[in-house]
Amino acid sequence: MNDKLTITLNIAGRPCVLTIEREEEEEIRKAAQLINSKIAKYREKYATADPVDFLAVTALQFTVKMLEAERRNDVEPVLDEVKKINSRLDEVVKE
Repeated sequence: MNDKLTITLNIAGRPCVLTIEREEEEEIRKAAQLINSKIAKYREKYATADPVDFLAVTALQFTVKMLEAERRNDVEPVLDEVKKINSRLDEVVKE
């Protein structure tokens, strides 16, 4: 069974044809809506600016948010510290 789906999104007034996994459709459509909503706000505020500028700033903002979320979810440093503490506790118990 083919779980691929071809959809056409309108992002910043431009058609964007994507072939995606069927289960990704809802999330991808929601992402496109968020992008278009952000661009619409910029259009209201800066009517004379180039739409490419809106896309660039929107991409930057969402990328910064993604990086912040990745940083918050990075548990590797905490796990390293727990391992160090656990190792030290083992040493103390053996003494």
